[in-house]
Amino acid sequence: MRIGALAELSPAPGRVVVLRPTAQCQTAADAAPVSPGAPSFLQADHLNAYRAKVAAGGVHRAWTGTAGEFSAAFSAPAYVEALTSFVRRHEGLRTWFDLTGDAPARHLVPAEAVAFEAVEVEAPADWSGGWQDLLVSLWDEQCRPDSWTPFLLGAIVREDGFSYFWGCDHAFTDGASQLMVPAELGAAYAAALGAPSPQLPVADSFVTYAAAEQQLAAECDAETPAVREWADIVSRHDGRLPRFPVDLGLAAGETAPVRIRRWTALEGEAVEALESVCRAAGGRFTSGVFALLAHAEQRLTGASDYLGITVLGTRSPQTAMSHGWFCNFAPVSMPVGETFAETVLGAEKAFGVARELARTPVHVPLGAMVAGGVLAPTELASPQMVSYLDVRKFPGAGTTPFDTGLHFTGEGRTANASLWVNRFEDRFELATQSPDTEQGGRAVATFFAAVHDVIAGLGLSVRPVDAEAIIGTGHAGHDR
Repeated sequence: MRIGALAELSPAPGRVVVLRPTAQCQTAADAAPVSPGAPSFLQADHLNAYRAKVAAGGVHRAWTGTAGEFSAAFSAPAYVEALTSFVRRHEGLRTWFDLTGDAPARHLVPAEAVAFEAVEVEAPADWSGGWQDLLVSLWDEQCRPDSWTPFLLGAIVREDGFSYFWGCDHAFTDGASQLMVPAELGAAYAAALGAPSPQLPVADSFVTYAAAEQQLAAECDAETPAVREWADIVSRHDGRLPRFPVDLGLAAGETAPVRIRRWTALEGEAVEALESVCRAAGGRFTSGVFALLAHAEQRLTGASDYLGITVLGTRSPQTAMSHGWFCNFAPVSMPVGETFAETVLGAEKAFGVARELARTPVHVPLGAMVAGGVLAPTELASPQMVSYLDVRKFPGAGTTPFDTGLHFTGEGRTANASLWVNRFEDRFELATQSPDTEQGGRAVATFFAAVHDVIAGLGLSVRPVDAEAIIGTGHAGHDR
């Protein structure tokens, strides 16, 4: 599995088939009953952003997905059966929202009503660039939160196999959910063909999860320990949330088109060597990641304390393979040690605190800090986020759909350069969704170079940073 821009996919030409609801299914979906209760907090954020985008006349491109290869022959009936069983398992994927009122109203399509049919669409005459334009246009049309289906599965069919492509509106999925699609889709397709397939665990309810999250939030106030800890951390950092440590060249409130920039820092045995360094210091690879970021930021800004906001999974064993927003954001705050080993230990402790704080929905402490004057409302606009994933641990690793897969997001606009830090079977890399401008590229290259120098200082075989490639040419120039 790779994580990057959709343009990295490069599928071979073939017939293009998409799966759409049957007319009877669509009628049932449009009339689906209201499912009581509020959306999850992060889901509500997405719905609000969608409303604002539509009101401003913009193009909604907040979808995300995966694409890759199947080595098996394509069978339209089996593909339809696979998607049908997949969607019936997940009520989060059977959901759409009526956004015409003051509050979003969730509608839940009954599992027994779900049915799809395969429809061939016209393939692009110029495949070299046309395949991407076609897929983006299909997802732009289909992947929206106020109608069903908010996702689209398709296939590029050839004699020797087929490429799958799946996109889903971000209101109904987080990144981990997307990385699990190849495993579940592959298992469902194998079962539909009558081949041996793994037994998947039960996927518990996202609606129940959202209700529990709302109940927990209702029980919190400004004196809740998690809220006070958040406020203490932010206060120690002058009432600021993290920003990218290098100037991106954007004015306050300004956004720019997105460019995804990646740098493979370590390969092969060098990745294991970094883990050994972390363990020798008394930490884990995860704490080593934040120690790297902290020392890189110190090189760039001189800061003696590090504050990052990270994404943490909130799945239970019962929701391990459920689809939805099973994650939260929490602060990772620690002093930068005189040595890397000292910082690893500090990061280990800080990450433990972050895990505890992630039990409380982030909107509770953020709201309390704004109300209490700890945090200015403007700080909420576009804080710097750090996501770390060990992709090796996802179900499906080692299978063709997963190992050939690419996880991507729709490329809209950004005011920041949040980080995806990922460990794969054979490499360790950093990536950003950063402004598609020369200054944005130079800022990212500067940051990557600082991380490079920290790793080099540990005596590891770090790969060089190709600044020209990271800055890039032929900027998107779009306004999405």
